[in-house]
Amino acid sequence: MTTAYSGLVSNLLQGYAEAGYSQSDALTAAKLECLSDAPTAQDFIRLSRAISLRMNDEFAGQLERPQRIGTLALMAEHASRGRTVGDAFSRLADFMNMLDNTFTVTFSTTGSECRFQLDRTTPAFPKSEFGIEAILVLMHRLTGWLAGKWVPLSSVWFDYPRPAWASGCGELFPGARPSFSFENSGFSMPIDVQSWPLHRSAEAAVAWARRTPMDAFMPVALLQGVSQQVAGLIEAAIIDKRPLPSMDELASLLEMPVYTLRRRLKKEGVSLPDIRLQVKRDHARSMLAETGESIEAIALRLGFSETSAFIRAFKEWTGVTPRTYRQSGRLQVPVPGHRTFR
Repeated sequence: MTTAYSGLVSNLLQGYAEAGYSQSDALTAAKLECLSDAPTAQDFIRLSRAISLRMNDEFAGQLERPQRIGTLALMAEHASRGRTVGDAFSRLADFMNMLDNTFTVTFSTTGSECRFQLDRTTPAFPKSEFGIEAILVLMHRLTGWLAGKWVPLSSVWFDYPRPAWASGCGELFPGARPSFSFENSGFSMPIDVQSWPLHRSAEAAVAWARRTPMDAFMPVALLQGVSQQVAGLIEAAIIDKRPLPSMDELASLLEMPVYTLRRRLKKEGVSLPDIRLQVKRDHARSMLAETGESIEAIALRLGFSETSAFIRAFKEWTGVTPRTYRQSGRLQVPVPGHRTFR
C-alpha cells in the first residue's frame, strides 16, 4: 500500500543518501527505525524535521542552493506583508525567484482562474518530485492560513510522469485531481480567491513557518483541529512574553469544558505536553538563531523555572547545548538582496 507520504519519504531518504549522509542515522534521529511501507503524515514530518536539521536545509538538499533553517520564516513574514491572497502569492513568487535559481516562479490570472506556477530552469534540480510537491503544498497552505480559510483548488499538475504514489496525492491536494507529464508544475484556483484579505500578523506568520512541516503536511482535517488552535495560543503567549496558558485557561479561551478539550486532543493523537514541547523546541531554536536574547531570558520565556532545565531539554532535542547551537552558525540565514522585507 502506498500513500501520498510514501513518495515524500522515499525522496527525502534518497536525497539524504546522495548528499553523503546515512539513511539509518536519519531514521534513528526521527525515531523511525521500524518505518512501514505506508508511512503516515506524522512519519514524514518527523523524518523531515530530522533531515532538515542535520543538513541545515529546509528543503533537504532538493534545490540548487541550500535553504538554511529560518528561510521559510522569512518567506512567511514577507508574504504576510501583503493585503490580499493575491499579494501573498505574488510576494512568495518574488521571494523564491530571488532565493534560488531552481525555478522561475510566477503568479498570474487567466480567464476565471489564478495560477501559481513553477518552471524549471535546469533539469538537474529539484533532485526529486519532493522538491516540487513540497513547494506547492507549502505555498498553498501558507496563503490559506494567512487568509484564515481553506483555498479551494481547481487543478494541480506536475512536469514529471505519474509516480507510483499518485493515487495518494489527494491527501496533499484535496479537491483537485493531479495531472502529470506537463511542461511545468503548479495549481490553479478560482479567480475571486486573489481578493481575499489576509488576517494574520507577521509575527504569527513566522511562528507558523517555524512549525513547518507540521502545519503544512498534516491531513487537512487535523490542520483545522483543536491542536493547532492550542499551539497558536501557546505561541502567542511566548511572543507576548506571558506565562504559558494552563489546560483550564486554554479551555476557557477556546470556550469549551476542560474534559472536551482533553477528549478532542486525544482524538487528534496529541496531548497538551506534546504540543507545549513542540512549540518550545521550535521557538528555542529560532530565538537562539534570530535574537540576541540571553539563554537565561529564553529559558524564562519558554516557561522553564531554571536555566539548567532548559539546557538539559535543549540538548535532548538537538544533541548540543544552546550555547554551542548558537555559536555554530548553523542557523544563520542567507537572504538574497536585502536582510529584511517591508
